[in-house]
Formats: sequence, structure tokens, C-alpha cells
Amino acid sequence: MNRILMLLMALPILLSADQPPDWKSFVIHSENREWSAHVYPDKLSNEPWKENWTLEVFKGLYLSPPDPSVKPIWTSQYNPSGYSGGYLSNDGSTFAYVEYWYYPYNPVVKIYKEQCRIVKNGTFFNVEGGLKKTASHTLWLKMNGKVEFLSIESLLYLQIETVKGLRKVAATCGEHR
Repeated sequence: MNRILMLLMALPILLSADQPPDWKSFVIHSENREWSAHVYPDKLSNEPWKENWTLEVFKGLYLSPPDPSVKPIWTSQYNPSGYSGGYLSNDGSTFAYVEYWYYPYNPVVKIYKEQCRIVKNGTFFNVEGGLKKTASHTLWLKMNGKVEFLSIESLLYLQIETVKGLRKVAATCGEHR
């Protein structure tokens, strides 16, 4: 009985422990499933965080990396955090990665386009104060919150549901909103 009680008491701590990064390549699809993005290290190694990574965007739905004969529509260098995931716009023009953890002075949003890269630190989103802490990090995204691309007055934005409400960042090169 004591073991069960101790396990139940430790369960919240175990559930809030952070998962280590997996450093694996991955494929992401646009919401309309017309575009696919493949993110991968340029070479396999025991220290993938030291390698160069590439983001390739393809027209079409690919469940795994496409055959090498299929050429990407656009390509970018990619700066990984070690976790799989991201968001691809429905026109295939924009890929975004949103950090689960909040960092005031480090990037929490990275937006990749063929022409540019847009990076926003945590302070840009004005969510400080009262954020939930895990075993080793601070959470800023709403549990099961939505992240989506929006078009407002012909400009593309990434909208993120944080614990402090909705936040938007321009996903257009040269826009600083």
C-alpha cells in the first residue's frame, strides 16, 4: 500500500519531467495535405547537434522522405532544437517551428521561407509572469492550444495560442510585427 501511495505522490513529478530531444529527421504536412516538408541532418553522426541540417519543401503528400529524383520546391538550412515537429503553410511557402519551452532571450519561434528566416525570442510575445514550470523548463503554450497560419490583409501570420492568449507574428519577409 505504501508503494502505491508513493507512486501516486511521485506521478505528477514524473509526468512533468521533460523528454530529451530525439535528433531524428522528420516529415511534416500542410494542413490541407498538399505540401510536405522534410527536415534532416546532412550526415548521420553521434553528435547530430553539431551537424548541418536541411529543410526541403515538396509539392504533394509524402509520408516519408521522397525519392531523391523528386526535387524540392525550395530548400533552407535548418537550425534544429532536437525535437521533431513544425507547421507548414497551406501554400508551402512557409515552415515554422514553435518551442514548447519559454526562453525570454532565446528563439521560441523560427519561421523559414525560401527568401528569409524570421526568429522571435520569448519577450516578443509578452507572456511573462505566471508561466507554468516543469522539472527543468517553463511552459508558454496553452495545453492543446492551436498554432496556425492566417492571412490578414494579404500578409501571412503565424498565430500561437499561449497561456496568456493568442499571439501573432508576421510570417512575411521584411515585416517586423
